[in-house]
Amino acid sequence: MGEVDGTDEAAGTRRDAGTTRRDEARVPGPRGAAETRRDGPGGTGGASLMRLPAELAERYEAVAELPVQGAESDLLLVRDARGAEHVAKIFRRGYRADRDVWAKLPELGSPHVLRILETGHADGRDYEVTAYAPDGNLRALMDGPLPPEAVADVAAQLADGLTALHRAGIVHRDLKPENVLVLSGDPLRLAIADFGLSKVLEQSVVFASSSRTLAYAAPESLSGQVSPARDWWSLGMIVRELATGRAPFRGLSETVVVDHLATRPVSADDVADPRLRLLCRGLLTRDPRRRWSGAEVAAWLDGGSPPVAEEATGPETGTGLPFKGRRYARRDELARALVAEWADAAQYFFGRGENSEAWRSLRAWLAELPDDGSIELVDGRLTADVDPDLKLLYLVRWLDPDLPPHFLGRRVTAEDLRMLPAYVENPGPEHRVACRLVRELWRHGLLRELAGFAGGADLAGVDEQWRAHAAAWNELARWIRAQDAPPPALAARLPDAGADDPPLVLAMLLALAAHPADVRRKLAEGLERARARTAGAEPVPWFEWLAGGAGDDPLRMLAVLLAAPEAVVEIESAKRARRAEAERTEALRAQRAERERARLAGRGAATGRAVLWTLPLLAVWLSGSWIVGALFGGGPDGGTSSVGGFQRSSGVPFGFLAVLSVVVWGLQCGAEVVLARAQSADYLPHGPWAMFSKVLGAGGRGLSKASQTVSGAAQRTGRRGCGLVLLAGTVPLLLVFLLLAAVTPVAGLLWTLVLIAAPVAHGVAAGVRLHRWRQARGTVTGGA
Repeated sequence: MGEVDGTDEAAGTRRDAGTTRRDEARVPGPRGAAETRRDGPGGTGGASLMRLPAELAERYEAVAELPVQGAESDLLLVRDARGAEHVAKIFRRGYRADRDVWAKLPELGSPHVLRILETGHADGRDYEVTAYAPDGNLRALMDGPLPPEAVADVAAQLADGLTALHRAGIVHRDLKPENVLVLSGDPLRLAIADFGLSKVLEQSVVFASSSRTLAYAAPESLSGQVSPARDWWSLGMIVRELATGRAPFRGLSETVVVDHLATRPVSADDVADPRLRLLCRGLLTRDPRRRWSGAEVAAWLDGGSPPVAEEATGPETGTGLPFKGRRYARRDELARALVAEWADAAQYFFGRGENSEAWRSLRAWLAELPDDGSIELVDGRLTADVDPDLKLLYLVRWLDPDLPPHFLGRRVTAEDLRMLPAYVENPGPEHRVACRLVRELWRHGLLRELAGFAGGADLAGVDEQWRAHAAAWNELARWIRAQDAPPPALAARLPDAGADDPPLVLAMLLALAAHPADVRRKLAEGLERARARTAGAEPVPWFEWLAGGAGDDPLRMLAVLLAAPEAVVEIESAKRARRAEAERTEALRAQRAERERARLAGRGAATGRAVLWTLPLLAVWLSGSWIVGALFGGGPDGGTSSVGGFQRSSGVPFGFLAVLSVVVWGLQCGAEVVLARAQSADYLPHGPWAMFSKVLGAGGRGLSKASQTVSGAAQRTGRRGCGLVLLAGTVPLLLVFLLLAAVTPVAGLLWTLVLIAAPVAHGVAAGVRLHRWRQARGTVTGGA
C-alpha cells in the first residue's frame, strides 16, 4: 500500500524536526530469516526508526526494530499498556498507504489474511498496527523439503487467502515466504501479510538487495502487467520451494533471473510428488490467462486434475505468420499469442487499414490454411467496418474455439465477471481496461460472441439476463428520480445503465446476471452497512424511505447502496451545521458571560456615581427650602409684613423644609442606588441628569439656531434685532414675577408638595429606566 508520490501529505502534516538514530537493540528473528537491507526507494541508508509517531507513542511503547524490513516501511515491535505485543508498520516519507486496501481488508473474512488492527496517519507518515507473530514467517519452515501433506496444507491456506483478496479486487503483488506469517505451529496456521505493494505501486517489481522478491515475480510483471494471476504464480514458486527444499534462482544475479523469466518456463520436473508437480505446472504456466487460479487450485485440493496448458519450448522459425519476433504456423499458438499481446495485435493487424503489410500477411496466411471457413471469416468479419478489437475477437475465436473466452486481453468467463465491479469502482491498474471491457460488452453484445469459446456457453444467457436487469434498473432509477423526496443531487448517483462513467451500474448488473445469489448476498450485506452508517441522530427521511422499500429486490438494494453516499453527505452536513451552531451558541454564551462579568465588576463604581450624581439634588432641595423659608416663611409674630412691595405671611418654617429636603434626597438617592446596582457597568453615564442633559442640549441647539436666524435676518435687512430679543427675554421674566406674587401666600405649602412629589416622580422614572434597560438587554441577549 505504499505509493511513491514525491510529495508530503496534505496541509496539517507535521515534519519531525530531527532524524532518528539506529538503536542497537534488535529482536531475534524467526529461524532462517535473513535480514534484508533497505536499498529500495525511500530508504534511509540504514537509519532506524526507533521513535514512534506521536499518535502511536501515546498508546504504545517501541520495544525494538524487527530484523526483516521492507523497501517502503519500517517494522517495529511495540507493546501496549496491557503488555500485549504488536507490530507497527511505519511507512517512510514519500510512501502513502492505499486507503481502499485499508477499507477492504477488514471485510475479507478470511483467517488466512492478516487482520490490521489499526491504521492512521501521524507525523507525516502512514502507519499500520497488526498482531505480532512470534513464530516468524514461512521462511522459518524452509530448512528442507516438506512432506507432500504439509505442502498441500500450506497451498490450501494461501489459496484461501488469495481468493479472498482477489474477490475484493486486491492483488497482493509481492507474495513470498517473508510475507506469510506463522500464526501457530501446531496446528499450522498461516496468514498473508504485508500489503505494501497491493494495487498501488506502478513498478511491477521492487529490486531489493536480495533477489528473493524478484524470484517469486511472475513473467508478466516484467512488463508491468497487473492481475490476480501474478499472485498465483508466486504461490506456485512457494509450493515448488517447499516441495524441493531449494529456493528459486538461488545464487543467480538479477539480470539472469529477469532473462530466465522473460524467455523460458520454470520447470517443475524436480518436484518428486506427482500431485505437487501437477500443482506447480498449473500455477507456473507462463501465459497468465491459461494459468491456474482459485477454481483450478480448489479442484486440485478436492482431488481433481485440471488441465495444464502446454508451454512452447522456443521461438518458431521458417514459414508461418510473423508477429512480435516469432513465426506462428499453428492456429492455437497464434491465438494464445494474440490474446497475450491483445492491444499490440489489434493495432498491428487491423489498426492501419487493409493496405497495411501486416493485414496482407495475415490474409495470405489465412488463405493457406486448409479450412474453407477462412473465406467467410475474412470477407464477413475481418473486412467489416468495426473496431480493431472486435476483428481480433473474431479472429481469435476462429483460430482456437477451445480457448477460454477473452476480450481486450482479459479472460471473460462467468467467474471473471464477478470481479469487474471491484475493478471498475476502485482506481488502479485494472480500472481503465475493466471500464472499457464493460462498455464494449454492453455496446456490441459481445457476451453472445464470447459464448462461442470453450467454457463460455452460459455467457449468452448472462447477456440476456444482463439486458433485462438494465431495462428494469432504468425504469426503477427514473421512478426514483421523479419522486419529490430525494434531493436533486441523487439523480447523478442513479444514472441509467450505460450512461454512468465509470460504468459501475452496468458492471454491478453484469455481475448480478452472472452470479445472482452471490451478488444478492453482497448487496444485502452492503445494505446493512449503509443503514448502519446512516443510523443515528441525523435521520435522512428520503433515504429511510428508499432503504425501507428495498426488501430483497437486488435492484432496489443497489439503488440504496448508490444513494448511501448522498445520505452520508447530508448527515455530515447536518452534523457540521449542528456543530457550527453549537460552537456559535457557545461563543455567544461565553461573550455574554464575559459582558456580564464586566458589568457586575462595575457595580461598586456605579453605586458611587449614583450617590455623587444625586448630591446636586440635595443642594437644590436645601437651597429651595431656604429661599422659600426666607421669603415666604412665617415671622416671629406669625403675622404679615411687607418686603420689597410684597406681602409676607406666615408659612412653613425652614427647619421643617430642610428636614423634608434631606428625606426627599435620601429617597431619590436610594432609587438611584437600586438602579445602579441592578445595571452595574451599564448604569447610564449621566445618571439622573441624563434627561436634563438632553433637554438642555435641545434647548441650546434651539437658541443657537434662533440666534443664527436673527443674526442672518439682521445681516439681510440691515436692522438690529436686539430689541426683540430683549423683549422676548423680559416678558417671560415679568410673568414669572407676577406668578410668584400670586402664589406667595401658599408658597410654603406648594414647595412642600413639590418635595413630596419629587421622590415619587423620581422613583417612577427610575422604574421606567430599569424596565427599559431590561427590555433592551433582553433584546440584545435574545438576538445574540
